[in-house]
Amino acid sequence: APTVVANLAARMKGLPMQGSYDGYTSCPLVTGYGSLVLAEFDYDKNPQESFPFDQGEERYSMYAMKAYGLPRMYWHGMLRGRA
Repeated sequence: APTVVANLAARMKGLPMQGSYDGYTSCPLVTGYGSLVLAEFDYDKNPQESFPFDQGEERYSMYAMKAYGLPRMYWHGMLRGRA
């Protein structure tokens, strides 16, 4: 969304659009009840991990983030412009 906002603002002012998106994506892969692997990468399939540990390993902490943290952040943060 920040890239879209920057480009729209520039375009409305008659300036060239400078914002670009590197293709970052995050795929929470549930591997079992209570375990998850968080795959994060760019358009070129290069890892773009956000945490200082091996995200290719199944973890309950990643499952808890997806199951409990992210829905709260989405509904009470992102949709209200807070996150």
